[in-house]
Amino acid sequence: MPGGRYLVVTKLDRLARSLKDARDIAGELTTAGVTLNIGGSVHDPHDPAGRLLFNVLGMIAEFESDLI
Repeated sequence: MPGGRYLVVTKLDRLARSLKDARDIAGELTTAGVTLNIGGSVHDPHDPAGRLLFNVLGMIAEFESDLI
């Protein structure tokens, strides 16, 4: 990872338990200039495929949390 600031999490559910919280946190990190790395994949909020993957991972994390 060249220069810059990164937050690395192994899975999205380690960062947030709901899709809304995940979106809010990702937005705050992006605004602060921090790159979010989820399980080795860099979250790019400007990439449509990246946003789709982020939302799918967030929905799964929220579903798993609801089951518990």
